Amino acid sequence: MIRAAVAALLLLAVPAAPAWAARECTMGLGQGWPPAVGNYGEAVERLFDGPQAPILSLVVLPARGAESGVSLITNAAGSQWTVRRSVADRRVYNWNSGSSKGGLELRVDQVPQRDEVQMPAALAQRLVRTWQAAFEQDVPATQKAPVLEGEVLSFQLDGKRYSGARPGCGAGKLMLEQAALLVSATDTKEKKRDRRWNDLEESLDKLQELLAGTAG
Repeated sequence: MIRAAVAALLLLAVPAAPAWAARECTMGLGQGWPPAVGNYGEAVERLFDGPQAPILSLVVLPARGAESGVSLITNAAGSQWTVRRSVADRRVYNWNSGSSKGGLELRVDQVPQRDEVQMPAALAQRLVRTWQAAFEQDVPATQKAPVLEGEVLSFQLDGKRYSGARPGCGAGKLMLEQAALLVSATDTKEKKRDRRWNDLEESLDKLQELLAGTAG
């Protein structure tokens, strides 16, 4: 189950969209939580990161199976950055039909699996800036998160939330690839981790080119 949840963040098999199509692609995300998802999503986030919100995070709320996420945390001085990958030990969202009361229960009385690794500060700050630019460009302030059935992805950046279905092209797809690189870095030996950071730098280059309209 844990491997399946991690795989949810590592689904990169979708063919890359042509540059012209990527420029016309939108993320499909909206502000806030989708209707009827907020309590569930917030419970998962508290389970993964505690009461203090990270600077940046992505949680995957799947249609079935364990929830997963990746977050970026910094100290008060902003000099030390940590990537945390989290996977619920058992699915948080549980419809209990066997008891006399029945109904939905959010199973937060558990300890999720967590892996953490230190991230270069300059790269972490660049990631935050670039994602912020992507959200500001592609998710209008008046666009609310859509009603969804099944999987929900929710990004949080410096207190602002952007949620929706899994992006399959454009900036959203690149950002998912970057989230997957963060996840991969938590499971990579230190001597090989620089390659993950280099890959992330290159992906951020592509995202910035796309946002500037120069990709192609």
